[in-house]
Amino acid sequence: MIRNYYLFFIIINSLLFNSIPGICHSITKSWDNKISAQDTINENQMLYNGRIWRNYYPLIMENQFLFSKELLPASVTMRGKTFSDIRIKYNIFTDEIITPFAPAGMLQLNKQMVDSFYLIFQNKKYHFIRITDSTSSLSGGYYNVVYKGKTTLYARYSKKIEKLADKDEFDRFYQTNRVYIIQEGKVVNIPGKKDLFRALDVHKKEVRQFMRESNIKISIEDPFTLVPFLRFIDDKKE
Repeated sequence: MIRNYYLFFIIINSLLFNSIPGICHSITKSWDNKISAQDTINENQMLYNGRIWRNYYPLIMENQFLFSKELLPASVTMRGKTFSDIRIKYNIFTDEIITPFAPAGMLQLNKQMVDSFYLIFQNKKYHFIRITDSTSSLSGGYYNVVYKGKTTLYARYSKKIEKLADKDEFDRFYQTNRVYIIQEGKVVNIPGKKDLFRALDVHKKEVRQFMRESNIKISIEDPFTLVPFLRFIDDKKE
């Protein structure tokens, strides 16, 4: 039955676009070609440089965005220039930033021009930087700078699609997080708490006592729970 829904969607989609040549031509042209905004304010042309975004997964359950499918308050820095008070969605399935762009709809920003961005969700501010393959042993893309001291903690968020059509259910997005510790230029992936202790070469007894007295619980699924632990470790190095 799920496959029938997909087939129905594809047929309807094809009929609609083939029956409205003018709209079809306009939208297809927007999808297939990069655009530079014809903004009267030259300063904004850098921001509105990218591709028209199209949702290729309308039948997948959940959504492909970080935190929320709604537009979130943000600021984006592109080639050293910061654009404040804008709204974006962060698509962690494709690792791209999307922002409204009239009259086309939604624009996928030119990733090669993005230096970093801030995202606000539930009154909490998240800082992301773009890392390139040539500047780090990390794979290229956006990383959340969770903590930065003597030790740095990055979080990498992504979503994948769970295939459920064979079970007669809709496919769905699910999220995975990866955590990285950077210390003295060395990058270590931290899949679990034991890996964290091993990577930082700490005395488990002393650390566990601190965590117990401070009522701290670490979860790799929530990278921010590691911050008090890393501050304690950094303080011990002074």
